[in-house]
Amino acid sequence: MTDTSDRTYSNDSNNLHLNKLEIPLPDKLDAEKTFEIYELLRPILPASKLINSEKVGSVREILDKVDGVILDGYGIINIGDQPTPEIFSFFEEIHARSLPFVILTNGASYPSNISAEKYRRWGLDINISDIISSRDVLEAHLLEMPQKKIMRLNSSTMPLKNNVNMYKDARSYKDALREAEAFAFMGSIGWTEAEQAELEAALIENSRPVFVANPDVSAPQKNGFSAEPGYWVTRALTKADFPVEWFGKPHHASFQMAIDILQRKTDKPLRKSHIAMVGDSLHTDILGATAAGLLSVLVTDYGLMRGLNVSKICQKTSINPHIIAPRL
Repeated sequence: MTDTSDRTYSNDSNNLHLNKLEIPLPDKLDAEKTFEIYELLRPILPASKLINSEKVGSVREILDKVDGVILDGYGIINIGDQPTPEIFSFFEEIHARSLPFVILTNGASYPSNISAEKYRRWGLDINISDIISSRDVLEAHLLEMPQKKIMRLNSSTMPLKNNVNMYKDARSYKDALREAEAFAFMGSIGWTEAEQAELEAALIENSRPVFVANPDVSAPQKNGFSAEPGYWVTRALTKADFPVEWFGKPHHASFQMAIDILQRKTDKPLRKSHIAMVGDSLHTDILGATAAGLLSVLVTDYGLMRGLNVSKICQKTSINPHIIAPRL
C-alpha cells in the first residue's frame, strides 16, 4: 500500500495539502469544521481583498445605494425547506424600488425551474429567468467541449442536458463508474458512504475528471448542516489524485452569468461595485463577490454564520465583506 500521509494533491495547478485535517463524518459537520475544510481549499479559491467592513442593521439600509441585487439561495432565500425570516417583505422592498435581482445558487441537483416552482408555492414572485444555478454554469461549459460519457454521481439528481445518461446505458452502478469518461457531482441528498467508497476506488483505479457543480462544503439546515458535494469531493481527494473542475460560487463564471442577466433586466448601465451580492458564506458568496468586483454583503443571523463570532472568523480567514448585516 502506498503511503499517502504526506501527499500533496494537485488541482488546477494548485497544491492542496489535505493531510492537514481529519475530515469529520457528515453527521459531525458543524460551522467550525466547514470553515476548516474551506480553508484547506483556499489555493483553488479566489484571492481575498483588503476590505474594511461596515456594519448595518439590515440589508434594506443599503438598497438606496445599489443598482441591483444578487441573492444566495440557501441561507438567504431559505434554510432547508423553509423560507427565511423577512424574505417576503424584503422582496416587496426590492420590487417597490424596481431593483433588478437574480438568485445565484450552488444548488445543482435539479434544473432551475424546480426551484422557481418551489419559490412560487411559497408565494414569492420568482421565475426561472430570475435564477442562475451552478448546474446552469456547468451545462454551459459542457456545450463548449467535446462530448464525454459523463456520469452523474447521485441518482437522485436529474440528468444533465446533452449528455449520455450513464445510469440508463450502463448495466450497473459499478459498470457506469468503470465506463464513464468523467463524473458530475451536482447534489448529495441520499449519498452514502458505500457510494463514496466505490467512487474513490474507481478514481484510484482510473483517474478521470470530476466536475463539481456544487462546490459547497455544507449547507445550513434547520437543525444542523448537510454534507454537500464539495465535502465529498474533498474527501475523495484525500484518497485519490484526479483532476477537478469547480463550478458555481465562488468561481467567476457564475457571477458573470448573474451580472449579464441583471443587465438584461434594465436599461440602466449597471456599475459592478453597486451590485450587492447578499449571502451567508464567506468562502463562496463573499470571496467570489469581491473577486468579481461586486459589493459583498454578509447576512449573519440566518445561515452559515448564525450564532458565531463573525468578526473573529473574518479576522482568522482574512475574508471581509463590504457590508455586514444581521438580517435582510
